[in-house]
Amino acid sequence: MKEKLMMLLACLFLSASVAMAQTSSVKGTVLSAEDGQPVIGASVGVKEVPTIGAITDVNGKFELNNLPSTAKTLVVSYLGMEAQEVAIKSVVTVKLEASALDLEEVVHVAYGTQKKSSFTGAAASVDGEKLQKMQVSSISKALEGSTAGLQTASSSGTPGSNASIIIRGIGSISASQSPLIVLDGVPYEGSLNSIPAQDIQSLTVLKDAAANSMYGARGSNGVIIVTTRQAAAGEAQVSFDGRYGYNQRGVPAYDVISDHADYYEMMFEAIANSLYESDPFYAGASYQDARGEAAENLISGYLKYNIYEGIADNRIVNPVTGKVYDNVRSASKKWNDSWATDPFTPGARQEYNLNISGGTQNTRAYASLSYLDDKGYVENSGFTRIAARAKVDQRVSDAVKAGINLSYSNTAQRTFGDTGGNYSNIFMFSQQIAPIYPIYLYDNDGNLMKNAEGNPLFDFGTQYKRPYAQEQNPLAVLKDNINSLTSDNVSSRGYIDINLAKSLKFSTNIAYDVFNQNSNTYATPNGGDAANVGGRGYKEFQRYAALNANQLLTWSPEFGKSSIVWLLGHETKHDESQYMFGHMTNFLNAYNSEFANATMYQELTSNTSEYALEGYFTRFEYDFDDKYYVSASYRRDASSRFAPDVRWGDFWSVGASWRINQEAFLKDVAAIDNLKLKASYGTQGNDNVGYDVVYMDLYRVDRVNGEPALTKVFRGNPDLTWEKSNNFNAGIEIGLFNRLDINADYFVKETKDMLYSRPLAPSLGKPASMLVNDIDMKNTGVELEVALDLIKTRNINWNVAFNATHYKNELTKLPSDKDPKGYQSGSYWRKLGGSLYDFYTYEWAGVDPVDGKPMYNKYTEIMDADGNGTGEYIVTQVNKTSEATLRETGKSAIPDLYGGLNSAFSAFGFDLSVATAFQVGGYVWDSFYQNLMNPGDVGSNMHKDMYQRWNPSNTETSVPRLCYQDQDANDSSDRWLTSASYFSLRNVTLGYTLPSNLTKKLSIQNARVYMSGDNLWLKSARKGLDPRQSFSGSTGYVYSALATYSVGVNLTF
Repeated sequence: MKEKLMMLLACLFLSASVAMAQTSSVKGTVLSAEDGQPVIGASVGVKEVPTIGAITDVNGKFELNNLPSTAKTLVVSYLGMEAQEVAIKSVVTVKLEASALDLEEVVHVAYGTQKKSSFTGAAASVDGEKLQKMQVSSISKALEGSTAGLQTASSSGTPGSNASIIIRGIGSISASQSPLIVLDGVPYEGSLNSIPAQDIQSLTVLKDAAANSMYGARGSNGVIIVTTRQAAAGEAQVSFDGRYGYNQRGVPAYDVISDHADYYEMMFEAIANSLYESDPFYAGASYQDARGEAAENLISGYLKYNIYEGIADNRIVNPVTGKVYDNVRSASKKWNDSWATDPFTPGARQEYNLNISGGTQNTRAYASLSYLDDKGYVENSGFTRIAARAKVDQRVSDAVKAGINLSYSNTAQRTFGDTGGNYSNIFMFSQQIAPIYPIYLYDNDGNLMKNAEGNPLFDFGTQYKRPYAQEQNPLAVLKDNINSLTSDNVSSRGYIDINLAKSLKFSTNIAYDVFNQNSNTYATPNGGDAANVGGRGYKEFQRYAALNANQLLTWSPEFGKSSIVWLLGHETKHDESQYMFGHMTNFLNAYNSEFANATMYQELTSNTSEYALEGYFTRFEYDFDDKYYVSASYRRDASSRFAPDVRWGDFWSVGASWRINQEAFLKDVAAIDNLKLKASYGTQGNDNVGYDVVYMDLYRVDRVNGEPALTKVFRGNPDLTWEKSNNFNAGIEIGLFNRLDINADYFVKETKDMLYSRPLAPSLGKPASMLVNDIDMKNTGVELEVALDLIKTRNINWNVAFNATHYKNELTKLPSDKDPKGYQSGSYWRKLGGSLYDFYTYEWAGVDPVDGKPMYNKYTEIMDADGNGTGEYIVTQVNKTSEATLRETGKSAIPDLYGGLNSAFSAFGFDLSVATAFQVGGYVWDSFYQNLMNPGDVGSNMHKDMYQRWNPSNTETSVPRLCYQDQDANDSSDRWLTSASYFSLRNVTLGYTLPSNLTKKLSIQNARVYMSGDNLWLKSARKGLDPRQSFSGSTGYVYSALATYSVGVNLTF
């Protein structure tokens, strides 16, 4: 019995021991509380045992096994959602709510992030997904109309080219106007075309002093913070995006004469008028005699080319009627080449992006690889990019976190060459050459002529003595010319965050960027303007290295209803630039651009420059009861560009905001989500003055008569210092019904001590000018942003966003050596109270109805009896600008309003987004149109508006008569000032996301197909005119903007 009892006790003890050591399991699902969809990659941990955890799968499911008896609570978290704690059961379902502090509620600021509710400054964010819809090779081209206060201009549509950006108006005259670019927390000096849009999580535009003063010497023109994508904890996620399409001309050509017969008739009239009125041989002869001479010699004496088969040279235009003979228009043509269309053919565009991300609670990693091949619609133009990025964030311990961010890109840009008003510019040449001239060479019978290899010969105009651009054929040389820019860009960033105490954190960031550029420009000796020197080659090599490091100490305690964030920091920057330039001619092999193939040395030079910046700064933020906010910042910078006595600058800001909706009298009003007033004032600086050293004279060794000689290339000024910007901002933020957001800001931006190139006495030698701080300017304006969720349901959503900016630019101080009443600067008149770009030119008075000659106004001041001016004028009309009076036009290049209107709609898997941009008011000088309105230059084409020219039967017109020797007809005047208003359809994207129950069977988490079009339509004052080329109202013969059409697929695994 005793033995049985002992055995029973042993069994009971063993059972208890097993029970005590027993483990459990839990299965569960994590869903979104908003739409009930699975949350993929959510982190599930055990509160009591931090070493145990799991990540939810593509269905939001997880499983934890072998849990000890001490495990009681699960902690479930996901980026952008509120973490939850739930009791452990065998099966659990967790629904996560969206975080009150999600990505949209955080604004990236200098050296960190800040809750949007507590932010006292002016900033705007652009989501990375919106940028990724744009089919651009540089993200700068995707920003037009994206946010209030930001304005872009594109001087070239060449693939790979960057847009110029200004924030809140013109910021300088002689120094840089570009905003500071900050990439992942550290200033970035590289090109934005090296960063794929697919790598970008968000882009934040900082606009006022409260936001920018922490960047001190570099914040005067605003700041753009680019934040690249990062991984969230969870299973590895692989995403692929691929698109394929083509580029074509996005802005149509000007409406020039394309009908050959029409052109012959127009030129006949111009020649006849010129012979009758200007040629001494015809003095006293009848007009009909001149017409007979013009018809007889139209081809042989002037145009040289007869495009019609079987039509004699002197039987094209009837001298009596001035029209082509009846058989001309039906005659066959010897060639059908078209300069207007043939040089421009669609170019293929393809882009592929692959990224992988994932990690655990302690380690998160992101890597991407992308390839872009963006061919232009002009021969030998395009852009390619290969880019890779790797980011790792590691929580080393509860107190220490570190990360590294490495990227590399190789870019190669091929441009079409000359963008100026030269015959080698295909955009100018193709519009201005008459439609009767061929691209290729033909014999008198219209047979295409070929070389020994059987390839067509190009017509350079020499065989038949073409009157327009003889010895030139830009399409021919495009095939052999080289205009390339190759860059290797390496960017590295690292950080360490150390929590020294509960509210005390130390951080350090370091970045080292290296950019190597190789430019190769080669003009073939086979034709064009380099033929007479045996070919011409230029090579440029540049290496730019930038080291930037900062150390930050942040104290963020809370005292009841009060909270403080106090930042102390130090930053140092050191850049080194190495440059080499070479120029040679007479290349023995026309198809080899290497200098070893050339015999004539022209120039070889190199230089090395350095730039350093040192800064100390602090920022203080105070929050009381989530209602009242105060901020203040101070920074002291030293720039090596200035002399030691003036290189230190002090910059500061103060700001305050009041969240009225948090007050007791509004807190319970459900309709009001947000009501906030804010104001700020402060100062920033601009040391980007174009030179790395401005306080010392710079010299170069030249050759003079074969002997070495020193040449001064820059006159230093030891007193030159910062351009300074004082900024005031006052704004209101309104949120209603959880659907409508309205932000409005009023700003005043005063730029002091702007750089001015002051002319010096000739006796002081060259350079005959010196930079001084001697101009002040002010921008005053308002910004408005409105976002409205028109439809907001589980399956259907429609959001519309609108932004607009108006500002007035005025000069508040003129250079001390100028007349205080104002002075001329090129095509502009600068005076107190006027804008920087007020046009100043001759005043167009129309066309004399008697003889069809152009008329300009001449102002003659009335003098009193003592010979003093009375301020009153007699206005008369003259036919030449040399006799007219230059006048203020009252027209400025500054627009009255600019902005954008965007829409995003989604329903049952379909999505449609539309992005537009607009500008109202302002003027541009349409120089292209001016040249096309020539009065009959022999061999040059004309705009179709010349059909409305004066003639005896059409005397009431604004277009002067045709007379090729009357060059005053299209002289510079306010006749060419054209409205800068425009509306552009920037992007339309239509997509469809396949049902998840279908894609999951294929182990695909998400699959979307889409089609997209960029720069689809531009409406401006004149066909062919693109007002987006510059901020100053100038236009030119530039590579017209691209229109891009693509189809694509986006897959997530």
